Amino acid sequence: MKADQFYTVRTLADRLAITPLTVYRLVRQGKIPAVKIGKSIRFDPEAVDAYLESVRLGPEDLTNGNHEQRES
Repeated sequence: MKADQFYTVRTLADRLAITPLTVYRLVRQGKIPAVKIGKSIRFDPEAVDAYLESVRLGPEDLTNGNHEQRES
């Protein structure tokens, strides 16, 4: 895979609609695999897709009260 095909922290954060800080937390927790190239962290799109598949919710997850609830 070419280096330009990897996601940066910012690209991944934008793609997932989360902050870069959350991306770093996911890496630190071992939830999303990352590659360190020099001082930069990069993400293989296939590994990201596998992570997203592993945390995907189905309809049954939403009916069992396992969904996000917003505080008012």
